[in-house]
Amino acid sequence: MKVSRICRIAFLIITGLSAIFFISCSPEGESRNATSGGNEVFVKADISLEPALLDLAQDYQYIASVTVRFDFASAAEILNTSADDSVDVYIFPNDHLTDPAREQNLADTTAAITLAYTVPCLIVSRINPVMVSNLTDLLDEQIRIGIVDPDTDILGLFSLEIFQNANLYDEISHRLIPIEASAIVLADKVSVNELDAAICWTMAYNWNPESFEIVLLMPSEIPRVAAVTAVRAAVPADSSSADRLMTYLKSDRCLAVFRDWGYLITESDIDMYAPAAKVGGKPEN
Repeated sequence: MKVSRICRIAFLIITGLSAIFFISCSPEGESRNATSGGNEVFVKADISLEPALLDLAQDYQYIASVTVRFDFASAAEILNTSADDSVDVYIFPNDHLTDPAREQNLADTTAAITLAYTVPCLIVSRINPVMVSNLTDLLDEQIRIGIVDPDTDILGLFSLEIFQNANLYDEISHRLIPIEASAIVLADKVSVNELDAAICWTMAYNWNPESFEIVLLMPSEIPRVAAVTAVRAAVPADSSSADRLMTYLKSDRCLAVFRDWGYLITESDIDMYAPAAKVGGKPEN
């Protein structure tokens, strides 16, 4: 009788241990372990940075075995959202946007990182039927000039500052065709000849090579260059994951990705295009 009872107890113990082992080895258990182990980091970033950041994410996954998950939107949309405890890092297309991010308790800006710089230029369709070769050519009434909505994309603010700096705005404002999406969409519309010209970024050529032409502005026509900036979320979903990514964003590997996409990396690079330009800051309109 005692032997039978002991056997039943032993059977129950073995069965229980087997169940525990099965649960711990199940995919669900692995998924929880992966999440708690910091194998993913969540970044909200401006949509114009998407091509370069997707390459950057591949490099980071290669060296750190961590997946970077993105939510791409315009900077205005990012700033219009409430604090999100799932976000680890924010990446903005210009440093002046970090101030409202801090004020809204989205970001901790005490250790902001400047990743790269972008220089404004003119882009024209590859066939360029109206022969635009400089800013003053935009005075031609036949030219269809595109501009990203200044309320949604900083390129629009930079465009207005350039036109006003060149004393062109009053002459061409009635012909500016607003594009509500992003700099990438603006460039696409120029490439298919829906627009004749627009202010864009010099590195835009790498988004779709040979689909449009870059027309460099004179140094005196460039009042400002943008400073792409990364900041840690005010309350990251995973502090250690956020810190590791921020460390990577300061590395030479990260800079190399941006350079490959045509971004400027140092102030010496900026001097080649716009030695007198302001670096970062909010455009004056």
